[in-house]
Amino acid sequence: MEIVVEPDRRTWENVARRTAFWPLQQDWDYGLAARWQGREVLRLAARDGSDVCGALQLVGRRWFGLAQVWLALRGPVTAPASDTAEAALLAAVPTGLLRANLIAPERPADPASAARWQGRARVYTGHSCAILDLQAKSLAGLRAGLHQKWRNRLTAAERGALRVETATRGKWIDWVVEQYDRVRAAKNFEGPSRDFVVRLAELKAPRETLAVVALDKREPVAGALFLRHGPDASYYVAATAPEGKKKHAANLVLWQGIAALKEAGARRLDLGTVDTDRSPGLARFKLGTGAEALTLAGTYL
Repeated sequence: MEIVVEPDRRTWENVARRTAFWPLQQDWDYGLAARWQGREVLRLAARDGSDVCGALQLVGRRWFGLAQVWLALRGPVTAPASDTAEAALLAAVPTGLLRANLIAPERPADPASAARWQGRARVYTGHSCAILDLQAKSLAGLRAGLHQKWRNRLTAAERGALRVETATRGKWIDWVVEQYDRVRAAKNFEGPSRDFVVRLAELKAPRETLAVVALDKREPVAGALFLRHGPDASYYVAATAPEGKKKHAANLVLWQGIAALKEAGARRLDLGTVDTDRSPGLARFKLGTGAEALTLAGTYL
């Protein structure tokens, strides 16, 4: 197994197309946005003969110019799933006295994963995220798979006076990001910074960004920014005004995003973290789409 340090983008995206799921945090543009933010980025690819079968992206930060903390979020990713490629990628990560490598692999929290990571200290338990398979069913099948209360709210929003607009660039992306940032500041929750979201959206090709906004008359009351990464997509940031909550605008926005992404050929939609303790309402909203909750293995040192 050969390790390629700093492979080109074409090689990276070839791995992405072959994986069962390609996380946003391992996407090429995510690394570019991190570099723009002043972070260091290391990319490694695993090659078995002529076959590139795995990739690992780490984002690093230096403290006082000496100590380094490197984080691999939802990586390594291999295609197909391969313990050999994963081990080779991890073995190639540089080590040192003043360097800490934190690995949060794209693996479920199950006994097989626990056995695979024996010998490393788990410093954080894995979070849960909601993943919706867009290709397993027709659009009608996806709608039938919505939880009944979720579907009823969607129907009510569709029958109301709300109007939906979409865009790949421009004012609606700006509106969604600004509203998201206000909510993040007011509620003090963890999430990507406004500047990072803006930069990442700018780095994406127009076909890889989608803003969906619901308007009540002429006023936007809910919106979401979806990002494509390889063959998959993320419900990245979203916000709903009080007027939109009364009219179930968030359901309408998310459903319209699901329909557009399915039509565009996206495989899976990552709806983000579900936390039934801290945000039970948001967790119910995401899982109400019929998405499956995936609990990841955790973060290892």
